[in-house]
Amino acid sequence: MSGGDKEHEGLVSSFERQLSEWIARKHGKVFRLALLLAIILLVFLTSFRFTVGGIKEWTQIDLAAILNITIQLFTIMNPISTIPTFLVYTGKLKERERRKITSTTTMIVIVLLLTFTLFGPLILTALNVSVTNFRFGGGILLLILAIDMLGGMSRSKTIDIKQVAVVPLATPLLVGPGTMTTLIVLANTYAIINVLTGGLIAALGVYFTLRFAPLLVSAVGNNGVQAASRIMAVILAAIASQMIHSALLDWGIAKT
Repeated sequence: MSGGDKEHEGLVSSFERQLSEWIARKHGKVFRLALLLAIILLVFLTSFRFTVGGIKEWTQIDLAAILNITIQLFTIMNPISTIPTFLVYTGKLKERERRKITSTTTMIVIVLLLTFTLFGPLILTALNVSVTNFRFGGGILLLILAIDMLGGMSRSKTIDIKQVAVVPLATPLLVGPGTMTTLIVLANTYAIINVLTGGLIAALGVYFTLRFAPLLVSAVGNNGVQAASRIMAVILAAIASQMIHSALLDWGIAKT
């Protein structure tokens, strides 16, 4: 091996060590900050929605609604479609480092879910937009995203590995415009306890999907991952169609 090759390997090894140290240090701070924000938002959300909606916002637990919300949010976030991107950025990292990125990404997703669940109704009020109008526009947006997913188009750009947990994984790949739109509609449709529970379960699904991404790819292969992503896109298109149909029903344009 020539001196130049040895020097190159030494530089690569040095970079990998520095990257590992950065991930261990930086992601710990980001995770703790995201956790703190999640707790603050949850406390604020509890007091705000209790004042606005009363005790019924926290006692009307509906298992069917929670299941429906979980499926909608998990489908829209579609963590299966992010597996290739996740592995591109983390494939050469150690298992411990990959877990840190997964935990940080999941915590940021939870913070974003809480944020849009909390501020969604306020956004509609501030813009003087009805839920029906937002549901119609959101349905069209989700339909476009579903077509985009079916076409295999990438929703991300090349990004620094040091930022991958936040961008593009947490947003816009997982919590993008479609997720934000759906959360605003759900927060105006269901009791807040059901939206929160469904969102947290969906976020847990995101964590396990990314956590076991290498095993999933090994088990079903890249083609299997792509096929599962396409199925999620079809489900998303069905949800979008339902949102559009519901808006048309409210306006008296469509019939049941």
